[in-house]
Amino acid sequence: MDFLKSLLASPELVSALVSLIVLVVTMGVNRGLGFLEAFTGIRIEAAAREALHSAIKSGVEAALLEGPDAGFEVIKAHAIYHAQQSVPDAIARLVPGDGVLDRLALRYYREAMDRVGVQIPA
Repeated sequence: MDFLKSLLASPELVSALVSLIVLVVTMGVNRGLGFLEAFTGIRIEAAAREALHSAIKSGVEAALLEGPDAGFEVIKAHAIYHAQQSVPDAIARLVPGDGVLDRLALRYYREAMDRVGVQIPA
């Protein structure tokens, strides 16, 4: 016990121990904040992706209700326009590359047509 008292009586040692504790706590907080940032970024991206898919799907379904015989290009244009108007923040966050929205529209167009029994050639 006397050894511990003598160590803590040294101002230099106490200063070094406090600095070490502050360093460890700072590193722990920094790692925790990094984890939190990565976790929330993943959550935000997933929400944006879900919103984009939902908007394309509802755009295809709305276009099909108005005119199922309009042809895929018209339905695709309507679905993409609908998504651009409905979820511009999701599109801005995800920055879909060339043809991504077209492929999503085709996917949901095929799914909608399959539900009514119409097969679309690949």
